[in-house]
Amino acid sequence: MELRMIIFLLTFFCVYGSINFYFFFRARSILHFSGFLQVAILILLISLIVAPVLVRLLESLRYEQIARAVACIGYLWMAFVFLFFVINLSFDLVRLLYKMFGAGPPLKTLFFGLSVLLSVVLVVYGYFEAQNIRVRHLEIATERILPRPGKLRIVQISDVHVGIIIREQRLDRLLQLVREAAPDVLVCTGDLLDGELDNIMDNAERFADIEAPYGKFAVLGNHEYYAGLKRSIEFTQAAGFRLLRDESFEVADIMIFGEDDITGRVPGTTKKSLEFQRALAQSRDQFVLLLKHQPFVNLNANFNLQLSGHTHGGQLYPFGFIVRLYFPKIYGLHELAPGKLLYVSRGVGTWGPPVRVFAPPEITVIDLIGKKDN
Repeated sequence: MELRMIIFLLTFFCVYGSINFYFFFRARSILHFSGFLQVAILILLISLIVAPVLVRLLESLRYEQIARAVACIGYLWMAFVFLFFVINLSFDLVRLLYKMFGAGPPLKTLFFGLSVLLSVVLVVYGYFEAQNIRVRHLEIATERILPRPGKLRIVQISDVHVGIIIREQRLDRLLQLVREAAPDVLVCTGDLLDGELDNIMDNAERFADIEAPYGKFAVLGNHEYYAGLKRSIEFTQAAGFRLLRDESFEVADIMIFGEDDITGRVPGTTKKSLEFQRALAQSRDQFVLLLKHQPFVNLNANFNLQLSGHTHGGQLYPFGFIVRLYFPKIYGLHELAPGKLLYVSRGVGTWGPPVRVFAPPEITVIDLIGKKDN
């Protein structure tokens, strides 16, 4: 896990740093700043580039208010500079075609200004969009027997990322919508927690107040490992969820399997995971619900519906095109084979920037419609 994290961080900072320096050189070519101002801007940019690491450091040192301020500034800048890069690069291609096929006044300054303006507008829009949670309703028919009256309501939440930014009042809308959905079963498909804060357990207790007659179940996501496994397990259990780590649980005439996230896998296959795979393969007589954070699909596995998250639906358009390189199915309901479905949620929260552009947050309300158990 540590090696994967190091590779991820190196890749992230190489790409993110390059995008920031693209902005710097583009701005310098337009605004012609030099000397002391240029050095000051470079220092500020470097500070913004390392802001995600600084946030984690401040969290670990228990400077939560400072960490929150740095997170808000650093992550909003991250959204802005990414959007600027995409928009301005698109304008660069237009300028290139303009130079090749026409003549006229230079457009470099105009396109730079438009890129800045559009990026600011999208960040503001995306900031409010990230708090506008939708409810996605699905009906899935099954030939399996379900409790009276032949319908079972499963509510899925995913990628809440309770932490330095998403906490307290920002959870109000989510908790209200889950209660209004009146779940028979509530499931969380990972990344419930994302932080090392001291004063976080009160937020877990708010989840614990939600009632689900047949129970609440969760699996771990990659960010639970990043936040600290012991703390994440404590938070998830305090939130009232039964944590399934390569385990199954029979409830309401269905079998729920929870698969641990790949982030926590060590080289080789553990005895527990082998037993889990065997149990999954042998479960033939009931509706099988598989909870798995990342939407990797094993078509040989025995399940009727796999619920996943992790992708955030791309979160910032057009970042979804990059996500598709790793996860071809980044959002929505997909039929993998007869009687075998995958649903990938866009999730509720945000990773990094508290911004969503054309990838609104959601909870999913799934009504299983089956035979009545007479």
